[in-house]
Amino acid sequence: MPRALSSAKTKTELALACFIVLSTQFSIVHMLPPHGLCSSGCFVYEVNFSVVANCSNLNWTHVDLSCLPIHTEVLLLDNNNLTTLKNATFQNLTSLKRLSLSGSNIRSIETDTFLGLSQLEILSLDSNQLSSDTKTFNPLIFKHFQNLKELYIANNEGISLNLKYYFPNLQNISTLSMDGSTNLSIESNFSLLTHLTNLTILCTNVMQVTNTSFQGLWNSSLKVLRLINFERLEIDPDSFDFNSTSSSSLQFDDEAFRNLNMIEVLEISNCKIGNLNIVRIFQHFINSLLHTVILDTTHFTWHFNAPDSTFKDGVLKKSSLMYLTEINLTQLSWVNSNIFAIAPGIMSSPHWRHSMNKLDLSGNNLGILGWREPLMEISRFEKLEEVILSSSYVSDTDIYPTLKYMNVKDMSRIPDIYFANHSKITSPSNNLKFNTTLLNGKNEIKKYPHNMYKTSLPNTYLTNQKIITSEPSHYADHGHLSFKVNPPFPTNSGTWTVRMPLALRILRVINLLQGDTNFGNQSVKFIQTSDEAANLTHFYYIGNDILRGTGHIRGLTSLQLFDVSQNTLYVEDHFFDHLPSLRYLILKSIKNEDFFQQRSLKRLVQNLPELRYLDVTDNNLNFLPPNLFARNPRISHLILSKNRFFSIPITMSQVPNLRFLDLCGNSLIYLDNKEMSSVSQHRDAVPDFQLALAENSLTYLTLIRDTNYTFDSYLEEDLKVSTFVHHRDLGPGYTDQQMFEAMRESWRILLIITKHFLNNYDLSDIIMKFASHSVTLANQGRVVALIQQSQLHNIPGYLYDVLEDSRIIVLSDLTSYLDYVQRQAMKECLRDIQ
Repeated sequence: MPRALSSAKTKTELALACFIVLSTQFSIVHMLPPHGLCSSGCFVYEVNFSVVANCSNLNWTHVDLSCLPIHTEVLLLDNNNLTTLKNATFQNLTSLKRLSLSGSNIRSIETDTFLGLSQLEILSLDSNQLSSDTKTFNPLIFKHFQNLKELYIANNEGISLNLKYYFPNLQNISTLSMDGSTNLSIESNFSLLTHLTNLTILCTNVMQVTNTSFQGLWNSSLKVLRLINFERLEIDPDSFDFNSTSSSSLQFDDEAFRNLNMIEVLEISNCKIGNLNIVRIFQHFINSLLHTVILDTTHFTWHFNAPDSTFKDGVLKKSSLMYLTEINLTQLSWVNSNIFAIAPGIMSSPHWRHSMNKLDLSGNNLGILGWREPLMEISRFEKLEEVILSSSYVSDTDIYPTLKYMNVKDMSRIPDIYFANHSKITSPSNNLKFNTTLLNGKNEIKKYPHNMYKTSLPNTYLTNQKIITSEPSHYADHGHLSFKVNPPFPTNSGTWTVRMPLALRILRVINLLQGDTNFGNQSVKFIQTSDEAANLTHFYYIGNDILRGTGHIRGLTSLQLFDVSQNTLYVEDHFFDHLPSLRYLILKSIKNEDFFQQRSLKRLVQNLPELRYLDVTDNNLNFLPPNLFARNPRISHLILSKNRFFSIPITMSQVPNLRFLDLCGNSLIYLDNKEMSSVSQHRDAVPDFQLALAENSLTYLTLIRDTNYTFDSYLEEDLKVSTFVHHRDLGPGYTDQQMFEAMRESWRILLIITKHFLNNYDLSDIIMKFASHSVTLANQGRVVALIQQSQLHNIPGYLYDVLEDSRIIVLSDLTSYLDYVQRQAMKECLRDIQ
């Protein structure tokens, strides 16, 4: 940690390179322990015992790998400006297993660029400028790969056209992403790829899919087929005959998927040929192995010109879905496709009723009248584990950005099944950026990234858990949930009873149950008996007007997440008392503003012993009950953003396991010494603790740590030296450049080197290098180092080279004041500036 020193007569600047940077926000981020930041700017660190080098986003024009360990296994070079890759660029990295060059403006690759990469298994060249010209992309570049299993070359300028010339060197390929031609054609040469099981085609150029488009895949062993983003393929709904049973004249032929009997997963996205047209292509999958269908944005878009056709396209009838309902699907996701009505009996067709375990109809228009049939019929499903019904597509990360900070092991879910069989490796720099975004109170914008064809299948869930029942002594004791829609209307009021299938684990009803004048005052009852919902683990009921809970909710012995945000909420204080497994309770933006005045938050949560995550965002709160979590010892995440708190509303010592406290968007002007002291002590006890304070009126904030007392008091009070501590003295909005300028103008730079500094501060290596290069003949004693004893072996050699032994002061205990010997040593090092 550098800090600069001077006497009263000499201008001094000192930057303490502690990991904390405070202005209008406070962030302490835990990263993977890095090997370091090498001279070329790459982050080098370990993930699951593999060495990862992240050299992305550095705007490189050529590849410089001189500082990387030769045993690097993962190299990320995404989003650079490389243009040309030269021969033998990677020849020293013989252990490399994954190489990613996505989005790096590559136009040319020389034939022997990949010399030495015989162990490479995954190569990503997607989203570049590579063309079919063999002078710039010779098929022989693949001759060096004996173990390549995954190849991503989609979103380029034509290299997919020459795929047949690559095949002799790609015999082991199992996963491939490529661009589709104007008339989509998978030629017979694909039969050479005998191990290919996963194919993604980016269809931005496709204008027609014929009955021979997939001829090269006929009778192959392909299991996953994804057709992404048909930007140029649309059908005029006026030309579509809804009464016809054939659409062979259209751009997407009904016979396109014949002879693909081994396909298990099919995804089609942004293919706006009409919902009723898209389902006709499934006729050849009856009695096949297909079990997962993902359809995204398949509706007509010319609805202003053809309102009648658009209306018909949004109504799903038995006759129009006769092929799809004959397939034994386990997962169906049909999202963002303007579906607003589903005929009775479709959802519970025999084939779906016996096999379906996940149903996702997000982002449609079922909220007006179409929600009733699918919601009423789900009780007939024998294996259904997850249901998602919403009027707009919402993912977990959109609703709960801070859930990223929870340990995934806390959620009893099976990990994602990846199309590419590998997850994206995130660098420390990405982690820091994410936290900065969070602390600035900004939401991430969802886009199609350049690696969109590497995304994962929907989550799958356990299906064989034992059903747990808890029969109440009397029906009235266990109560029920009643969800009312809009204020009373004079007629047509009624109650819809929804039965839960025994296997159901996740139910999402989001922005769906809205009132309408045709159906009047509607009420929906969930959970009639204790045993029917014993396996439910996640219940999202968001933005659906009114939730009314009576009595106790019993029988939900497995419920882990309960979200009732954005509703008008009427429940008793004891409503949540019988949810023994509940870990996540979300009460965001409750519409009745007096809810927390009439109901004690402490009473609501006091009988939730497993509670870890509580979110009460946007409820105009300015006070929390004392000892709020006295009976919730496991609480680790408290989200209080967008309220009216003017100080930290909890006693930190009473939440010993708290890892994340969000106070963004409140009314904080300052934090006093007592509050900051308690935060510091909590941070010492919980190393990965994070405090979010963005969007407050804080103009200055100091983190009181023991190093301040230990060093600052001696330097400033005893030696009368002016100091400049970067996390204390730089104002809001400071930049790293300002810190380096402060060091440049310093007469002395004091480096306080601790384990936290080396492992958690992303500029630690650069700080030490800058300090070592600042030593001159005129000022040979410019750098002084106070080093934590346990970190002596981690100090880089270039720093030792410029430090005399007398200018290295070893600290055995960071919490104690300097002893006499240490004080004298420091005084001697600083004698010429007194």
